[in-house]
Amino acid sequence: MPDMISLTAQPRDPSAKPKALRRAQIVPGVIYGHGFETRSIQFSYMAIERAVRQAGTSRLISVQIEGDSEVHNALIREVQRDPVTDRILHVDLYRIVADEPIRNEVPLVQRGKAPAEDLGGTVSQLLESIEVECLPKDMPEAIIIDLSKLTEIGSFLRVADLDIPEGVQVLTDPEAEVIRVMAPRGLTAAELAEEEAAAEAAAEKEAAATEGPAASEEEESSES
Repeated sequence: MPDMISLTAQPRDPSAKPKALRRAQIVPGVIYGHGFETRSIQFSYMAIERAVRQAGTSRLISVQIEGDSEVHNALIREVQRDPVTDRILHVDLYRIVADEPIRNEVPLVQRGKAPAEDLGGTVSQLLESIEVECLPKDMPEAIIIDLSKLTEIGSFLRVADLDIPEGVQVLTDPEAEVIRVMAPRGLTAAELAEEEAAAEAAAEKEAAATEGPAASEEEESSES
């Protein structure tokens, strides 16, 4: 399990206006969880931006609220952003308990190269993440997609084909397609096979036509 990211927060004054906070480079947020009273908190923009960038929604962070003796382990559940500037506007944190299973979306990350790409295929990823359930200590940062298994045009991997770490239960449909090799120029695998067969037949025909005159010339030469 990767080292936890530390994040410092401050209690938020409910009367503080979100716009005023953002002008002061402060991001409002909340922390909530099972059996835990929801608390309004705030972060410096630089601190929360770094935590979001490094942790995403699948890596645990250690949250220290100023004035609070307890350190809270949490996941980033939701990040609201400005649709124009993409700046962070608000963050929801989910407080976790070490011995309680949690559900979370874990990103899927490609690794390696698909041999089918050398045949002209294009790799298309159909799922960006899967839902899993496990203890916080077992939560993977990402699930790897092994591209070396994609050997032919039309090859694909399902959720059931992924290498899932021990202790992690997958909740996403095991039959859901994760990734597929598409035929070039929009052709289907069957159409591509037909094109390849036709090209091979044409090549064989051309070779036979070339060998015919050459063989005749050799016979005439030997007779002379």
